[in-house]
Amino acid sequence: MKTPMFASIRKYNSAPTLVEELVKRQDEIRSVLTPIRGFNAYYLLKSDNGAISMTVCEDRAGVEESNRVASTWLKDKLPTFSSRPPEVTIGELQIHVNGKPVAVHA
Repeated sequence: MKTPMFASIRKYNSAPTLVEELVKRQDEIRSVLTPIRGFNAYYLLKSDNGAISMTVCEDRAGVEESNRVASTWLKDKLPTFSSRPPEVTIGELQIHVNGKPVAVHA
């Protein structure tokens, strides 16, 4: 990778229905994340007991802003899930491998 990229991973535990709610509102999520300077991608994974989201941006400031935006949006739109803050990890991407695009259900 020539240009450094940063990622923020937010792990929401004890929230088994959070993914379903986020999928229903993916257009809203897109509308609050894409204006972030340097935004590159957003991923949402369903875990055994909650959700894991990852935002990729061109710099650390972008992923920190994505955390702020995600927290505010969750408090405003899905307050029942905002009472317990996620475990957050931020770091610089070291390896990026692309394969064939994968279709995901909406």
